Amino acid sequence: MMRLLLFVFVFLSASSWAQPTNQLIILTTFTRESLQPVLDAFQQYYPDVSFSVLHRRETSGLHLLNQDNHDIDVVLSSSLSLFSTLEEQQRLLPLETLNFDSTSQQQRFMQHTINNVVIFGYSGLGLMWNQDYLDKHHLTRPERWEDLTAPEYFRHLVMSSPARSGTTHVMVENLLQRYGWKRGWQIILQIGGNLAAVSARSYGVSDSITRGLAGIGLTIDSHAFSRQKHFPYIGFTYQPHSPLLPGYVAAVRNTNQALHSVALIRFLLSEEVQKKLAQDTLNKYALNQTLSQPLDITPINLTQMQQRTILIKLLFEQIVNQQLLRLNQAWQLIHEVRSLPLLTMAETRQLNLAVKLASTPPITESQAEDPILLEALSLNRQDISTLHHINQWRQLMTSQLDQAIAICEQLIASKEHRQVHDEKA
Repeated sequence: MMRLLLFVFVFLSASSWAQPTNQLIILTTFTRESLQPVLDAFQQYYPDVSFSVLHRRETSGLHLLNQDNHDIDVVLSSSLSLFSTLEEQQRLLPLETLNFDSTSQQQRFMQHTINNVVIFGYSGLGLMWNQDYLDKHHLTRPERWEDLTAPEYFRHLVMSSPARSGTTHVMVENLLQRYGWKRGWQIILQIGGNLAAVSARSYGVSDSITRGLAGIGLTIDSHAFSRQKHFPYIGFTYQPHSPLLPGYVAAVRNTNQALHSVALIRFLLSEEVQKKLAQDTLNKYALNQTLSQPLDITPINLTQMQQRTILIKLLFEQIVNQQLLRLNQAWQLIHEVRSLPLLTMAETRQLNLAVKLASTPPITESQAEDPILLEALSLNRQDISTLHHINQWRQLMTSQLDQAIAICEQLIASKEHRQVHDEKA
């Protein structure tokens, strides 16, 4: 009898736990403030619904979603990797009733799509700047990311890190895929040498530029447009030959399933939301809208990007973010040596060596394609194999930058000594 009562109690309790709820728990890499107008409008149709918004970066978001007992109902993000594992594990709710055309979306945005993941809007990648800052420091307005390697931008730049921002990850991949491993990292490391800071958040880039802490940043149009509404000195231009960055949304299965998960996605695709998407705080282009500036769209090879995602994130952290002061010093000295008059052939060879040391990553392209290495890496900070590799990369990059600094200092000292000797003579 006791067993029967216990069974009934457990059954009834489990049934009560599994009851649908009016609370929608949303995981997003967007800020709550940017989502709030859409949520408020949705609540006009469903006044009984309430929201809990969890703002997370991509890595911590993935960690949360990988927990079996999570209670997340909807995921909103520009990071496709947040949805990949959920789709593989068949943890996404079906969205056939929405009647959206995934094939059309794939053609429109030239992006890989996942079953039951919807694109509701899109952004473009490019450069944001503070015109007042440029005028104050007599800086030329750049047209593309590659321009930022010029000496005039020394410590006037800001960007985030691929490990902290899915958007920045796409930017770095865009350069690597367009120029190849060797030339791509040369550009990234030279831009790194001109950075004033690496922002902890992708929207921290737009904040720094607006506040005049830096003049120019690599970011998405959404962040720039939100600032332009209040600050007329903010400018933005799209990066040529870059991909569009869709905003994705999906509904997730869980024990306490929310009643209105799919309804929220349907609302995001509605004409009411789409016609105001660019003016709302999300600042995204609607699905049928065109970019305000002409742009040659170049798609990202998502297969390649996903294969080396962890590698790129870890490598950037060790050779750019963790080396920022050395990168600054090395490239400041390289710029100074380049401005010296009448370098001898031997001095030019030394300068070229310094440039090579300061712009070469500590692993080659073939090493970066090694499946054994890619499999051995993890974003878990306690992973022994990963720690071994990142320590090795950091030490090698430190050594290369120290050598570049020493070479340049010697060249400058030699020139100064020769100048003093000539003046005495």
